[in-house]
Amino acid sequence: MLNFKSYIFILVIVMLLSVGIQIVNANERTEEGEDEELKHKNYYTEKYRPQFHFSTKSGRLADPNGLVYFEGEYHLFHQKMGTWAHAVSLDLVHWEHLPIALEHDELGQALSGSAVVDQDDSTGFFDGGSGLVAIYTNTEGGEAQSIAYSKDKGRNWIRYDGNPVIENPGIKDFRDPKVFWHEESEKWVMVVSTNQSVTFYNSDNLIDWEYQSQFGDDEGSHVAVWECPDLFRLPVDGDENNQKWVLHVSIGDNDVTDGSTAQYFIGEFDGSEFVNENPAKTVLTTDFGQDYYAAQTFSNIPEEDSRTIWLGWMVNWRYPYQSPTEPWMGSISIPRELLLKTTEEGDLRLFQSPIEELQNIRATNVSMDAFTLEGKQKINDFTGTTYEFEAMVEWDQVEEFGIRLRQSETEETVVGTNLVEETVFLDRTRAGLETLIDRDGGVFQFGKRFESPFSKDRKQVKIHGFVDESSIELFINDGEYVFTNLIYSNPTSNEVELYTKGGNIEITTLDFYYLNSIWREIPSEGKMDRIAVSEENVELEIGESIELTVQAKPDWLDMIEPFIWEVQESDLVQIDEIDKTKVRITGVQLGRTPVMVRDADGQTFKEIVVRVQKDKDSEYIDGWGPSPFTGVYSGKWDILDSLCVTSHVEHKPDWLEIYREEIQTGDFNVSADIKWVAQGKEGFPKYGITIIDEKGTTVSVFFNQDIHQLESFLKYSDRELGWEGAGLPAETKFQEPQNLRVEKSGNVFQFYFNGEIVQEREIEMEGNISVGFINENTEAEFSNIRIEKDMNYKNGWGPSPVTGSLSGNWNISNESSVTSLIGNGEDWTEIFKDQILTGDFIVSTNIKWLDQGPEGFSKYGIVVTNGGGNSDVFLT
Repeated sequence: MLNFKSYIFILVIVMLLSVGIQIVNANERTEEGEDEELKHKNYYTEKYRPQFHFSTKSGRLADPNGLVYFEGEYHLFHQKMGTWAHAVSLDLVHWEHLPIALEHDELGQALSGSAVVDQDDSTGFFDGGSGLVAIYTNTEGGEAQSIAYSKDKGRNWIRYDGNPVIENPGIKDFRDPKVFWHEESEKWVMVVSTNQSVTFYNSDNLIDWEYQSQFGDDEGSHVAVWECPDLFRLPVDGDENNQKWVLHVSIGDNDVTDGSTAQYFIGEFDGSEFVNENPAKTVLTTDFGQDYYAAQTFSNIPEEDSRTIWLGWMVNWRYPYQSPTEPWMGSISIPRELLLKTTEEGDLRLFQSPIEELQNIRATNVSMDAFTLEGKQKINDFTGTTYEFEAMVEWDQVEEFGIRLRQSETEETVVGTNLVEETVFLDRTRAGLETLIDRDGGVFQFGKRFESPFSKDRKQVKIHGFVDESSIELFINDGEYVFTNLIYSNPTSNEVELYTKGGNIEITTLDFYYLNSIWREIPSEGKMDRIAVSEENVELEIGESIELTVQAKPDWLDMIEPFIWEVQESDLVQIDEIDKTKVRITGVQLGRTPVMVRDADGQTFKEIVVRVQKDKDSEYIDGWGPSPFTGVYSGKWDILDSLCVTSHVEHKPDWLEIYREEIQTGDFNVSADIKWVAQGKEGFPKYGITIIDEKGTTVSVFFNQDIHQLESFLKYSDRELGWEGAGLPAETKFQEPQNLRVEKSGNVFQFYFNGEIVQEREIEMEGNISVGFINENTEAEFSNIRIEKDMNYKNGWGPSPVTGSLSGNWNISNESSVTSLIGNGEDWTEIFKDQILTGDFIVSTNIKWLDQGPEGFSKYGIVVTNGGGNSDVFLT
């Protein structure tokens, strides 16, 4: 029988031999750093990873930018830490990652903007031909508008020498230019966000711009800044002879809408000025969910197509980068066609509907005949986590009805209509993740219900939905009402249930469509694509058990053979099979172990991690967690044991840090063997040791693999002492463990590399001190971590770590035995253990009386005292 490590080795060999397989229905992807691994079966299979939505492989995805069709390709650029990441598609469904298009330059970041086809070479960039021009916001010296151009279908970009083409007019918010060609005026038009308004400019050549007008004062919603404007023309009810302009803006984070939102205006535009045809106070909401922002339309879609199509960033600015996803954050909505249609109430509104190309990823169909429903009914013929569904419902007398999606015993997302309150709603209250920490560090109620008005007199409703691993997009009545919501449900919550309250309904049509992943090859009939497990990181105490459910993917696969479970450290946990898809895992001994579940032939597997702890509710795992006195703790770390941690590649602007539980005082040294594993394409690859006192004074020292240096950074709470670097030997191999040690002696800090001092700096640090590790944009392994105090201790006995007090005469036998001697002093005599304790603890000892002096009282025992929240334990 194969052991765990042998099995892993065989799997690696199989995967290496299979990299030549061509992916069906997916383009060859060429993003830097992504070669043949994309063809592995585990590509894009992380927990919550969207299967038919666009998401970046790693890092932060934000606003869609520069959406344009050119010479047979749809281009999707998007924000990624102030750069323009890039992908292309032939069908708006399957995407090919390309390298970053616009990096930072001397004018700062490349923020959001748009792209156009300069068909007639108005810029003069294309030698009489045509090409792509990107218009974006630069940041150095204030937000301003710049341009870049490409002569090779967007693969390489050249910044215009005369950037910026529009200087900042002296305002803070001046960004996100949307540019298009206006036929009637024969001008390029730019609409750009200017705080809670938009401003229009005209140009003949995309280089020289003239101010035209401003729109927004007292119009629509002004609860926060307006961003990412768009302006496009649509026929009314399909009449090409009757067209209106739609001006769209996203609205930033605010308390009124409990996060960000978006609105649109309908009116007239003559190339210079937009006029709203609705009353100024009218607010037209784009999406009634919470996670649709920065939507942009594609430019240059061929005339024979004639559709207006847009995409949005599926997120909310209350929690833009706080989602529980790794190694990516953020995704893009499915493409939607836009229409202007008159509602049953006679109002002209923007309708959104999924593009028809999405029908090409339908795998199988489950269709149900018309039936009457009263009460509730499970859909026994269909379960899944990535699918499309359509339903037509009619009623006469009923209070509420709906469909419960991604359901399990503990979770569900509900789509329904309440005819008493006359609303249609999407409710993620019990969808899994209930709260998260928002971008300001506060607890945000993520699980909640979202509604829009809906008249009970309509007597019927059409519901069209798209369910992915971490989102639901809902289109009511052909997109008259749209809800876009993220959900973070258990990967195995896959049931569907219909229900009514207070009456019955007629379900005239009900169809479910399983959807293929756009990221991997379509599996052969009867073959498994991937494995989903209900929990991927399990924490247990000794004797505690948890039941795990495992499912075979794709959703329509009927798994006959049982799954095989294998434990690397078999003495730590016990696994008992409950049935073909469930097991019970019980903690046996303290420790951490990978657990693998696989199919019988070993071609598909999933690895989870189980940790058995003394107290799983503690903030500390094996002594690792937040700073004991500041609570600082950020980023994702794999805690292997008390001496080993591993950082993750994460695209964040701040240091990511983890601390030891104990507090240090006085002089000490800290060391670790550190091995570089991988790094991202953004930020600097830094990783090392950080020391901070209770006043915020900080000493950080780290390896910078890119420039082959050891760097240090010192700061007080109110000012910085800056950076210093020291070159490391040319033969240094960061892929192998390198020892880093910091020695504190008074106010002097010495930094050692493999035992040799390379730098010395001075800063005043006093009182209680936290010791931890930091990383930026790097995966690194920290091992053999040691913290040693430079104090006069014998077998752990000596002066108080907090006060330095030591008095009397004591015989120290060993670390657990001391003997006091008779002395005639007037005060207590005392000796301390060298450790500091925090929180709750127990101290005990066996004490034997031997003798006593003729003066004073004969007392001896334990005393506990504290200072600054820390406790000393000593014998008296």
